[in-house]
This record gives sequence, structure tokens and C-alpha cells, in this order.
Amino acid sequence: MITPEMRRLIERNTVGFVATVTPDGKPAVSPKGTSIVLDEKTVAFGDLRSPGTLRNIALNPAVEINYLDVLSRKAVRLSGTARHVSRDTDAFDELLPRFQAWDSLAPRLRGVVIVDVDAARLILSPAYDTGATEDALRRHWSAYYGA
Repeated sequence: MITPEMRRLIERNTVGFVATVTPDGKPAVSPKGTSIVLDEKTVAFGDLRSPGTLRNIALNPAVEINYLDVLSRKAVRLSGTARHVSRDTDAFDELLPRFQAWDSLAPRLRGVVIVDVDAARLILSPAYDTGATEDALRRHWSAYYGA
């Protein structure tokens, strides 16, 4: 499901763009910057300021998350089912150490959203179709954004 290459991309680019469905059936996308990979079938992100996302998940737990590495021009698209784990639970206490990279935010976490992944896909830029390599793309886009 989540391959080692996908895991590295997610761990390097922890901002996931989470797509949910609003109560009136419209799409909603919200960036979540505290993503972690729990295992090859599960990701999670901290609930810091997510009232709309939590409302949408409570009504329809289907989500998609996209992680983008702008330098390599690769992305990971995950589809799955989300659930919220509240701060006042044993499950939250077990998950909290996994969020140590954001130790300054941990006291503000109201919970954790866990996504059970049904499908995972690595997405490559069309530049790879023309023979571009990841190293070459990283050099090019690093120079572009550094300029």
C-alpha cells in the first residue's frame, strides 16, 4: 500500500492537503502540517485547528490526502477512511510520542485524525516521461525557488 518511496516523500513533506466533503456535498481541501506514517496502511495528522475537517469527517469519513514534493515533482495520493481520536483517550496518549517532531505544538493538539488507507498512488510529473531524473529536477527547482 504505502511503499517505502511514498513513506519517504510523506516524511520529507509532512504537509498533506486533506480533501473532505462538506455537509452540502461540496469539496473542501485543508492543509495539515503534522502528518506521520503509522504503518503501510495508516497515516495520521494532528488536530490543531480543524473544526471544518472534523465536521466533514463526522458526516462522511471518506478522505483523500495529497503530499507534494515540489522539488522532485512527485506526489503521493492516498484515499481512505478517517476517524478522530480525542486528546482525553488512551489511544491519543499512545500516539502522542509519534508527534515529537512538533513538540512545541503537541500541548495544543486537541486530538489526532487517523486515516485507514484504502489506496495509495505515486504520481510523477510528465517531466519524467521525457527522461528527466529526480536529481536533475531537484537541482532545477531548487535553483528556481532559490532565485
